[in-house]
Amino acid sequence: MHTLAERVEVEVGPAEVEAALLENYPALVRLAYLVLPSSLGRHRRVLAAHGVVQRAMPDRRRLERQLIGETSASAYIRRKVLRDAVRQAHARTPLRMLPAVWGFRLFPRSGAADDLVLDQVMAACTPEARAAWALVRVEHLGVTEAEGELRAAGIDSAAAAIEEAAELDESAVAGVRGPLDAQVFDPCAVRLAPTDLMRRKARGRAVAIVVTIILALILLASLALTAGRGQSTAQAAPVVAQRETKRLSVDDLRRTWMLWQDTARVDFTAWPARGNRINDRELLSRALNSWTDGTSVTAVAGASTTAPVEAPQLLYAGDVDGAGTVLFHDGQRIARYSDRDGGKLVVARADDADVTTSAAVAISENADGVRFLTAPWVAETGLRDLKKPDAPTGKLPTADGITAPVKPPAADCSSWPALQLRSSEAIAEKHAFLVTYLGGLSPAHLTYMPPPSLGPARFPREATSGAALVSWSRTVCGLQSLQNKGVKAANNWTFAEQRLPDGTYGAWVCTRSDSWTGGGWATVKLFPAGLAAGHATNTAICSRFDQNVLATTAWRSPTGTSYLLAAGSRNVDRMTVGAQSIPGSVIALPGQMNSPVSAHVTTGDTIRPLMK
Repeated sequence: MHTLAERVEVEVGPAEVEAALLENYPALVRLAYLVLPSSLGRHRRVLAAHGVVQRAMPDRRRLERQLIGETSASAYIRRKVLRDAVRQAHARTPLRMLPAVWGFRLFPRSGAADDLVLDQVMAACTPEARAAWALVRVEHLGVTEAEGELRAAGIDSAAAAIEEAAELDESAVAGVRGPLDAQVFDPCAVRLAPTDLMRRKARGRAVAIVVTIILALILLASLALTAGRGQSTAQAAPVVAQRETKRLSVDDLRRTWMLWQDTARVDFTAWPARGNRINDRELLSRALNSWTDGTSVTAVAGASTTAPVEAPQLLYAGDVDGAGTVLFHDGQRIARYSDRDGGKLVVARADDADVTTSAAVAISENADGVRFLTAPWVAETGLRDLKKPDAPTGKLPTADGITAPVKPPAADCSSWPALQLRSSEAIAEKHAFLVTYLGGLSPAHLTYMPPPSLGPARFPREATSGAALVSWSRTVCGLQSLQNKGVKAANNWTFAEQRLPDGTYGAWVCTRSDSWTGGGWATVKLFPAGLAAGHATNTAICSRFDQNVLATTAWRSPTGTSYLLAAGSRNVDRMTVGAQSIPGSVIALPGQMNSPVSAHVTTGDTIRPLMK
């Protein structure tokens, strides 16, 4: 069937949408083909049309949310194709999508003259007008219904598109069939032709020559390095100076074309370019040249300062606190440039960022505090003092995504600010989370794991509950030693609870901080006394990769008796103190503070306490 037949569905779900896409696939591709610009040529245009349709379905969770209230799977998928085709037509560097074909050119079976006439008539129209015209001429919708479909597809200028489509010269295409006729134009039936063979052979020879030259240079470089190993650094310096770094061009800067609501990858790649100077070539050139030249470039926690091989994505360019500021993302790192003090650029790792760890970036730092640029999916921004868990979240004024200055933690740790962010309902149902600034560019994401209970282990959750806030009020001062060490996230895990000999209860908390490089720090304390019970560096302990932990500490009761306290995580079923075997995961023994302790876990392994 080569038209999009509308039908009312009793219940529309992902399965119905997939079935509608497969059943109406040729018609959907033809619709996308008509909306895309003819300047692409028939080969790229038909491939791009297939790509638009093949990428029309979002992930299942997002699709289920979007289908609420839908009564027609065919109408839903048609609107999605229309919207994506219009966006692709407006993209600066459009149609970088699969499928890709090498060595062949694809030509849909149609009348070349009809194609040419239709292309000439529609070339001057906007993509929105082409979409409106296709709905009326190909899908046979009424004008009012077509306008409604355009609005439902997210096209704000639906009325203008209908009016522009109505002005097309109908007499010029009265006898045209081509892509308008399913009997003439089938985008799934194509002819294959080779590319320019002479040009391909010339390019092949050129590639072979370039590869040969590169291999020769590598060989010569290897010989030079071997011969020069015994030379001094001063003698080798001229060789290093001869290397040239590729200049990055403002014209090659990448800017995302898709909306963050319509991507399953919600991180820095979904940030649009923002700011009042995104078209300021001089500012952007200064920022790129600073990175290329390596002048005044600093790294956060060992991040590479080497300029990217390809031009990065532009996230922001504007004036912040009186200085021109630019923010880049190269896929693995973020870089912030500022005109202040002659121009400085800071580079930090950002690989594997997610909806929380890419939710804010420190965009400006001065005596007033730190301003943050929040992600486009952040709907609400508040400010908390982690040392005051009972205090409500305060307001944090934000303009154009940039917050008011946030003061750093007090030197005596009497206050510790944290941003409480709430994402859009389109992301995670008004998902609230905490981040706190520990230097660098990205604030650290704070999470919490509650005490153990019967059943499987729980996963870290957002540190916004009352118990989580109380827990962080006790441990946050320990983050002072991790300033400027590239902390990505930190979690408080209450891995054990114990009734102490005086009748009170103690909570064993492991604070795990993970860096962007993959390393981590773990510290265990017994609360509410705050007794140190062990620490570890560059380890997986207390993470999801190693949840078997044992810690010990000395504790003095109100009567003056000293005890050896020990606690293990949920898989510990027996402890050994000296020669004594004790069942359970917690112990309190008078004296014996210097006795060796170990624990047996249900997997059969034996673990030992963290170092003091």
